[in-house]
Amino acid sequence: MKNAPKDIALQRCIDTKTSLTPNRLLIFQSVCENAEPITAYGLQKKLQQAGRKLNIASIYRVIEFWCEQGLIHKITSLNKYQACKDPDEIHTHIINVCSFCESVFETCNERMGLDLKRGSAEIGMLMAENSHVEIPIICVECQ
Repeated sequence: MKNAPKDIALQRCIDTKTSLTPNRLLIFQSVCENAEPITAYGLQKKLQQAGRKLNIASIYRVIEFWCEQGLIHKITSLNKYQACKDPDEIHTHIINVCSFCESVFETCNERMGLDLKRGSAEIGMLMAENSHVEIPIICVECQ
């Protein structure tokens, strides 16, 4: 992420005409602070340690909001969340997850040489906008 999380969150909310509430900003900044993906419960614990008590339902709602905005990715295979490394990327985000150490490497379909739009079109479908694809890998450290 090139800009400060607060600036990114504010600009996205302005662009989408949505509200930037204190809880939305707090949760987004907390996810951005983590180098590694985090669970919603891990996030709740982190916030409690910082003196902020939020119920888990509120955390999930806010995370879902940021996922819809394209600023947080849900890594389904890990049931964790991670801030998007390049939220302005217009291509499909590729989330590579190491099957052994669970390290996450984000890239885009074009850098990986994948033409997902054309592939989808060839079978009569459209690739959803603002989407990401998860690919299990074995990272260099685990090979």
